[in-house]
Amino acid sequence: MGNALFSSLTTVASSPSSFISSPVKDGSTSDGYEQKYQRLVLSLKRNQNRLFLSGEVARVNEVTRNGRVFTRNAMAKAMEAVKLPMFGRLEHPECDASDAESVERYRRRFRCVACSKPNGANETPAMTDAVSLDGIMDHQTSHVVHDLYFNGSAVVVVVEVLECTEAGRKVREVYEKAGGLVGASMRAWGSSTEAALDVDSGGIDDGGASGGNAKNIRAVCEEGFELITIDLVANPSHTLAYLQPHLGNLVK
Repeated sequence: MGNALFSSLTTVASSPSSFISSPVKDGSTSDGYEQKYQRLVLSLKRNQNRLFLSGEVARVNEVTRNGRVFTRNAMAKAMEAVKLPMFGRLEHPECDASDAESVERYRRRFRCVACSKPNGANETPAMTDAVSLDGIMDHQTSHVVHDLYFNGSAVVVVVEVLECTEAGRKVREVYEKAGGLVGASMRAWGSSTEAALDVDSGGIDDGGASGGNAKNIRAVCEEGFELITIDLVANPSHTLAYLQPHLGNLVK
């Protein structure tokens, strides 16, 4: 029944090169290669060839692949504490919860410094000019998180893929050359407790009772839940967390 510290709210399988949601075969895939390509072309045209991606990263009150559930209150509180824009990386950093240095690397938050344009207007900074508050970026830094918001029960993220890092260029190649999609995953820190999910009602019993039509889960505790950033990954814990080229016009 007690709380257990966990280093990540998502579990990512070790798969360093498999960022494609489905392989390209004979010019098409089950995901519709032509449709994805046309969406990519339109997105790049609307944003001066800068690659923005968007989509769900999580849903509240739904069980993830690794058996955890986030309440809306816990998620909303963590999202309110996040200051955007901020950097994310390609795959979560490894974390040994028993090692302080490893934990520090995992919990390190890189926030962006917005660039001022020559004309004085504050615009979305060109990612060739991206810098962090302390002047460094992780070698796996791949994108900037520009927006994070609720759409019903879904948490939606909008990111821009970096043009100035190797990790960012790898992500862009997945979309432009492989016709694939990359997953998104929360990098977060906190604790969870045993609970039971009523499959019929979707309600959570924090006492961990398992009577009737119930499923044992880990409910993420609201207190101490820290959302660090959104990373891009091969295998997200939320099954719908594969980002599409963003169709909005974000570059003014």
